[in-house]
Amino acid sequence: MTHALYQPIELAFRGEAAVPAGSVAPVTVTFRHDSGEEVSVDGFWDGGTAYRARFLPEAEGAWTWEVARSLTPLDQTSGSFDVAAAEGHGPVRVAETFHFAHADGTPFRPVGATVYNWIHQDEPLVSDTVASLRDAGFNKLRFMVFPQAGGSVEHTPTLMPFEKTDDRWDVTRPVPEFFQRLDGLVRDLGEAGIEADVLILNAYDRGVFGLDELTEEEDAIYVRYLVSRLAAFPHVWWSLCNEYDQLLRPEDRWDRLGEFVARIDPYDHPRSIHNWMHIFDNNRPWVTHASIQNGSVTEAPGRARTYRDAYYKPIVLDEIKYEGDAEARWGRLSAKELVDRFWITTIEGCYASHGESFVTDSGSLHIVEGGRLRGDSPARLGFLRGVLDDLVVPGLNPIDKWDDPEYGAGWAPKQYLIYLGSSAPAAWRIRIPIGYADETKPQEGDRYAVDLIDTWNMTITRAGTFALDEVHRDFAFAGSDPIAIPEGEAIAVRLTRADLA
Repeated sequence: MTHALYQPIELAFRGEAAVPAGSVAPVTVTFRHDSGEEVSVDGFWDGGTAYRARFLPEAEGAWTWEVARSLTPLDQTSGSFDVAAAEGHGPVRVAETFHFAHADGTPFRPVGATVYNWIHQDEPLVSDTVASLRDAGFNKLRFMVFPQAGGSVEHTPTLMPFEKTDDRWDVTRPVPEFFQRLDGLVRDLGEAGIEADVLILNAYDRGVFGLDELTEEEDAIYVRYLVSRLAAFPHVWWSLCNEYDQLLRPEDRWDRLGEFVARIDPYDHPRSIHNWMHIFDNNRPWVTHASIQNGSVTEAPGRARTYRDAYYKPIVLDEIKYEGDAEARWGRLSAKELVDRFWITTIEGCYASHGESFVTDSGSLHIVEGGRLRGDSPARLGFLRGVLDDLVVPGLNPIDKWDDPEYGAGWAPKQYLIYLGSSAPAAWRIRIPIGYADETKPQEGDRYAVDLIDTWNMTITRAGTFALDEVHRDFAFAGSDPIAIPEGEAIAVRLTRADLA
């Protein structure tokens, strides 16, 4: 049998007894490539006497598999398959210190979205959420596994993740139907080209469901089961919790959970933890990228980049306030304000996530229940994603982090992006910043294609191709006459070396 590279392979087993979740996986399978590479995968119970093990191949060629351990006799214990041409680009991982790329080297630039309680809604909200995010161009979605309670939650799900024993959730008895539904929704995101940023634990139970009362040992049983089900999907990310510090757990407990996820995930998916008031120590080795809530650092350039120096990892500002009409101060940004914040984040060498907080017909908010997007920012953020996808460099880094008044970003000397802000001047002299640490600096005579990007009206206009005729210590210039800019508009300027444009 032949399978595609970077696509999940599922083995289905029939056992002689039901062995639900526990501190040890009920089935462990070893996959061996003809090169000698081995990958050990935990299987999981899927109801009755059904067991499954999912594997994500990252090498073409011949593979064999063998059940290394099982807590019940199984109907099959070994087999083989071939892996051929890739479908997709593979899982996303950190690249070039501050950025992301797929396993095949294709850069991934997250332009994310947030719908916390999405998987717990009924149709058509569930399908409408995916379709609307896909159509807008978002490529990552943050959502919770456990149901949310509290403000703006107008729908209580009937399907819960575990059965109860003595009126307490029993994590050793997961509800297969719940997790099968989760599997399907994660698969739907992948088919729509959207990475699934899975929020493993929930800070918003408020004692309504009691899922915030799990012990550390119960966390580990649940997380082992969750990872064994979802890790083989190439588009999965892990976030331990949204606003983790609301749960009032010791930080060393979070640290142990993060280390556990890193240890049991065979594919090294991105891992993070998101803050409320207290930012987690994202220097921890298990944290692959910093997921940060902070709206103020996106209000003006020169702020968010300091997180890069603090953590030396990709920075994803996963909550920067929302476009909407909610009463809360975090939910009343205009579309122009939110789009401006995304572009500021971009030239800071960071990434951001969108959310929409318009009050819905049910009295909830889009960031809670999902559905069709209503705001004016999604189309503009999809346009930004297109600009990022068209980059000819691995990512954007601040060039002169301390003294450039225009806060230019890029990858010297190949490509630069300068955001002139929400109200551009009538003219701009072509200028490229030069950083002290640039290994290769632009030279006199280098030619650059200059594009004017109207970030609100979503147009890109080629202003021409210009040769640098002045190269100084801090800046390089092309010509003494400024070029005309659409005055008052939100304009970015992209400069691409002519041989790469």
